[in-house]
Amino acid sequence: MKTTILYTLFLIAATLTLVNRYTPLYINNSKLHFIILFIAALTFVLIASQLFGKLKRSKSQLLAFIIVGVLCFVKSFLTWGGDWKTQTILYKNVTNDNKNIEFQMRGDRFSFGYKKRVVNRLKLFPGFDWTTDIDTATIDHKHWKKMNLYVNEMKFVSK
Repeated sequence: MKTTILYTLFLIAATLTLVNRYTPLYINNSKLHFIILFIAALTFVLIASQLFGKLKRSKSQLLAFIIVGVLCFVKSFLTWGGDWKTQTILYKNVTNDNKNIEFQMRGDRFSFGYKKRVVNRLKLFPGFDWTTDIDTATIDHKHWKKMNLYVNEMKFVSK
């Protein structure tokens, strides 16, 4: 039973990590993203240790837990660009309330500026979005209601 849970957790976490990286699925919460990455890495280490007959004592398993946590934190710190934050909801879909065209920004940590994008965002469930780049000049206005709703998730101070 324990092995089945371990393999299932690895499969789910690794799949979510890869799908987030290589498809338009976007994990929009950095804490959730870190937890999924940590579970994928830790379960991989535990599965490998089972296959090679290592990490049988609880002290060595705890040490592996700490080492994987530190490595995931360092990896996240060095490679994480920040969460995309909605500044303005440009359009709202007429038929689906979970679908918007949004102007988003994120802080660019190492170049001291902001990255910007306009995306078609489908909110799947809390923490997960399906985002695709979109050109607002080509949208069909029959399906989209113009909003220009200033959300300011970056919390810029207005004068």
